[in-house]
Amino acid sequence: MTPVSTLAVVERSSQPAYLRPFYFTVVFWGAEHRGYFTNLLVSSLLSPGNIPSLKKERRNKFLIVTTLYDWEALQDHPLFQLLCRYVEPIFFEMPFPQKHDLKMLVMSKGHKQVSMKAFEDGAYGVYVTPDLILSDGSVAAMEHLVEQGKKVVLCVAIRFCQETMLPALEQDGFLKAGQPLSISSRALMSLALRNLHSETLRYEFDAPYFADSPISVYWWQTSGRGMIIHSFSWAPLVVDYGALKSHDTSTFEEWTLDGDYIFRNFPEPNDVYVVNDSDEIALVSFTKESELHFDLVPDPKKANYGVLTETYKIGLVRTLLSSDVMDPLKRRIFPQKVLLHSDHITLAWDEMISRSARIIKDACRSPTKEEQFDLDIICQSDNGALARSILERLAFKGKENVSRVEIRKFILVWIMFIRPKRFLAKQIFALERFFRGETSWSATLFWFWRYRRFLWWRLKEKLGIVEERGYRWQDGGWAEPDLSLMCPLFSINWLWTHRAWVWKNRYLWGSWLKHNYGFAPILSKKKRHQADENSTKKVV
Repeated sequence: MTPVSTLAVVERSSQPAYLRPFYFTVVFWGAEHRGYFTNLLVSSLLSPGNIPSLKKERRNKFLIVTTLYDWEALQDHPLFQLLCRYVEPIFFEMPFPQKHDLKMLVMSKGHKQVSMKAFEDGAYGVYVTPDLILSDGSVAAMEHLVEQGKKVVLCVAIRFCQETMLPALEQDGFLKAGQPLSISSRALMSLALRNLHSETLRYEFDAPYFADSPISVYWWQTSGRGMIIHSFSWAPLVVDYGALKSHDTSTFEEWTLDGDYIFRNFPEPNDVYVVNDSDEIALVSFTKESELHFDLVPDPKKANYGVLTETYKIGLVRTLLSSDVMDPLKRRIFPQKVLLHSDHITLAWDEMISRSARIIKDACRSPTKEEQFDLDIICQSDNGALARSILERLAFKGKENVSRVEIRKFILVWIMFIRPKRFLAKQIFALERFFRGETSWSATLFWFWRYRRFLWWRLKEKLGIVEERGYRWQDGGWAEPDLSLMCPLFSINWLWTHRAWVWKNRYLWGSWLKHNYGFAPILSKKKRHQADENSTKKVV
């Protein structure tokens, strides 16, 4: 691949929006994906409502990152020659990847290169893959959206089964060698929704094999004909680089386009438009089951526990939603539903739309104590007899048939005995491992006594008596308490040791008073270490 700048952020000024060009971008290599590029992607882009519908005054381009061999092989293909009548192809040479190269990072290098070119020219970047099919009219819809001022257009991205989908397209007469592939959104959905990949099948909320990490969550209105889907996986179909004053490409160093690239450059949700209906834009991308397959194995936790099963599945979604892998933008747009359908949307959809909205709303809030209790007994039912017996009583008798008094008794036992016991045992073992071989038991007991107030407060947080502060281990705490009223002995000792530095920088006390009177750290670790170094120099 030709060299590109290693700078993560490049500065530029925005350009006028009137009739700016569309830069279609793709990265591929090898005969197989070159065939997908011409026979699927280019073929569908040449349908009347796609690239041919764009205003010629825009002077659109197609940025192609591929090997020299693949580029030369494209020149004689009739569909590629037809494409060149509508857009100017721009070649970005890349070396053929080696066996040890990670495919995703190779793709990211190409995406970084074309994104920088699109940013430099203030164009509308359109990110597509060689095995992508767009319904007729999708590109015309993109042009309409950018003319309305939309800065980013996102489409839900899920996998479809290549082994069954492509033969279906051929059988129905859509795939014809050397001819544009023109297919309406509903015809495309009619085929696609009946040919989901096994990974996608695991995202059905009501399925007994619901995924442990559900990147998408969907419900069937009519199986194989219409679904309601919420997702964390989005294809950035259009990106308005003319709206950016600076361009952050750091995502491409270790991640992929569908990571936090959009959030880094367009953090405001109002700048992002989510395609909520497949009638507007429909796209399908394929994955071979022979290359990526998931066994659909039923799990009792996801099928046999009545209303507790729903609570458990909501907990799985909530865990992924709050995980570090999700950026704030993905969390904000997750509640937006997308309708994928091959028939008309009727009033019959209302009930399922209401149910899915309620479940997603529950997943986007913090769990109640009762929900925490339900999740805990389900998770611990494989290991604990008590949890298993409670679960059987609630599940098989039906939670709705168990009196509220009895449920409150279960929760009270859980809060007062089970949860504290498990938490304390875990922390004691962790501390024992920390101190093993480094200090004596007397020193360990002294440590507990010295920081007893801090430990007591942490215990109350874990028991739910006070609101948890989200304290992170790497920020200090058990092994290294921070300066605060929570750790008075540590704080007094540190302030006395560094009293000269503290007096010199006494302006910092104003910010301390603003932070809840000491319940947040007074000084950052960087400042503390700086003070330690200054004190050491003075002693020397």
